[in-house]
Amino acid sequence: MKTRFWIFFAATVALPAQQVAAPTPETVGTARGENHGSYNVTNSFETGYRFSLVGGDLGEYRSDVNYRNGLRLLGSSLSIDSKDGHGHYFDQILLNTMGLGNDPYQSATLRIQKNGLYRYDMTWRLNDYYNPGLTVAGGLHLMDTVRRTLDQDLLLFPQSAFRLRAGYSRNTQDGPTLSTTQQLDSSSTGLPVFADLRRQWNEYRLGADVDVAGFKLTVLRRWDFFKEDTPYSALGVVSAVSVGSANDPTVLQQFTRSAPVHGRNPGWLGNLMANRKRWAVNARFSYTDGHNDFALNEFAGGLGRFGGAANQQVLVQGNADRPMVAGDFNFSAQP
Repeated sequence: MKTRFWIFFAATVALPAQQVAAPTPETVGTARGENHGSYNVTNSFETGYRFSLVGGDLGEYRSDVNYRNGLRLLGSSLSIDSKDGHGHYFDQILLNTMGLGNDPYQSATLRIQKNGLYRYDMTWRLNDYYNPGLTVAGGLHLMDTVRRTLDQDLLLFPQSAFRLRAGYSRNTQDGPTLSTTQQLDSSSTGLPVFADLRRQWNEYRLGADVDVAGFKLTVLRRWDFFKEDTPYSALGVVSAVSVGSANDPTVLQQFTRSAPVHGRNPGWLGNLMANRKRWAVNARFSYTDGHNDFALNEFAGGLGRFGGAANQQVLVQGNADRPMVAGDFNFSAQP
């Protein structure tokens, strides 16, 4: 027992004399990125082939996931940085992508900036949306569209008390769709028609930010434009009997519809903020001058619900104005 005690005691005393494990001062591996002139560049990407083997309902799978077969750029990253923060045209470029090529959900983000002068940001997204519509109109509604969104913003003098900003946004949706129409009689069965969906929204922005005497003022001018120019046409000769209505002799032999809708919404946005020791101010203001123009030109021909030949022509057009204003002003005292 005594022998074990003295061995343990000797080992304990010897521990402080051992060399402490510390990181080596020598450089391990290569430096991060590669130097090109006054910039450091890093770049990486991942690519591959995705395949799917679907069991069960294909429409359900596509409406929930929609990943299909094909080669795609799964992800990538590019960074170009000025080594001293004083590049000639820019100080930093950042580019990141995801799913480019064949994925139903794709995106890309880009930032270019120069310290004290400007900052540019861009975001692009794609969503390949599929909806079989099995529970709508007896399965006669279908949508296989692609939505693309784009946002761009340019900020001048980002680190100064006076900043200028400009921007542009775009949102589009297009692709084949299947819809239904009730024609030739108000009690007839809804019959399937084809539609080539075309929707588009654009926004342009100009504004400024001012920081003076503890107050922060933001003013933004916007111009919004929306349009839908979706044409409709018949899927050949379609009868109510063929879609399950055995007691309805309605037959749609011809059908065309043009229903453009164009709108514009110019407006203003303003915001004022100040936060002092004893009081605070917060004020917001928005104004939108909405305008909308629409037209409908529709023709249908075939056999009516009672078996006789029937034609129907519809012509409608109009416009609407809807100005809207909203604002609030808050003053808080903090004794």
